[in-house]
Amino acid sequence: MIRFDHISKQYRGTSRPALGDVSFEAQRGEFVFLVGASGSGKSSCLRLILKEERPSKGKIHVLGQDLGTISSRKVPYFRRNIGVVFQDFRLLPNKTVHQNVAFTLQVIGKSRGYIQEAVPDVLKMVGLEGKAQRMPHELSGGEQQRVAIARAVVNKPQILLADEPTGNLDPATSAGIMNVLERINAGGTTIIMATHEAMFVDQMKKRVIELSQGEIVRDERHGGYGVTAAIPLVKPAPAPTEPATVQLTTGVVVPVAAPARQPAATPAAEIPAAVRPATTPAAATAAPEPAPEASPADGKQPDNVRPITRANPVAHPAEMSLAERLGLRANGTDGGDYDDQNVGPVK
Repeated sequence: MIRFDHISKQYRGTSRPALGDVSFEAQRGEFVFLVGASGSGKSSCLRLILKEERPSKGKIHVLGQDLGTISSRKVPYFRRNIGVVFQDFRLLPNKTVHQNVAFTLQVIGKSRGYIQEAVPDVLKMVGLEGKAQRMPHELSGGEQQRVAIARAVVNKPQILLADEPTGNLDPATSAGIMNVLERINAGGTTIIMATHEAMFVDQMKKRVIELSQGEIVRDERHGGYGVTAAIPLVKPAPAPTEPATVQLTTGVVVPVAAPARQPAATPAAEIPAAVRPATTPAAATAAPEPAPEASPADGKQPDNVRPITRANPVAHPAEMSLAERLGLRANGTDGGDYDDQNVGPVK
């Protein structure tokens, strides 16, 4: 299913490789935890599997294909067999739960009838039945992550990559997310999950691959989190209340301290547009374009002003960014043009 053969990865401007001579193989239907300190190479492994990065040395085989031989044009088709779940959810804030989940199917050109059947089924599976018309800001953090998981698996991928999917959630909510992932894995989907959450790794007793400074230092089946070089996360002191418990489908019940209450986020609809933050990383970092100078009285354009032309209509920038991040290239790079309303191939 996934095989790394002596993989090394070094990024420009770094003296130490992110990965050094890494070899492992994940079988169909396995649930594999990648553990280790921040910077140990976990996220690099996920990016290499998704073919977001190329290895400096070695070969990677995923789903029977040598990733080094896949052309750039065929990468989007390859990625349709891989679902991705992010720590920060990456939901489209101006679309409902149903529309967020349908997004993946629209981009790859599934019919409206197929989408109307598939989306309710996957929402029921992740425990969001009845919330299809809610907006992201109306959901809790755990519910938003369930939407992200539904979006990742609605196309029934053979592999699901999860990069710290519970990193922003409290222990009880995280347990619910892990239950969802466990059910998906039980259906035959291979899951590779990078995490710092020792409790769930210890409870679930799945395969554990530990990375340290870009090298595999432990590959253990039915293992636990172990003593890694990971820097422990500093969490707020628990409130003086009776300890809560969380339970995975394995039947193990573990007491956990009740997390400190975080202030409720202000719904996006209540935040004035002038101060509302950007909704995507790209939008958050991009500097606003300066307004063009006014045309002179003679009607001639100044030399520093050039007309903006667009050969084909494209989707909203936030949707385009998400499509790229999910590996579903838009704007004709996989053979079709895309419209602004449906984000899918123009019929």
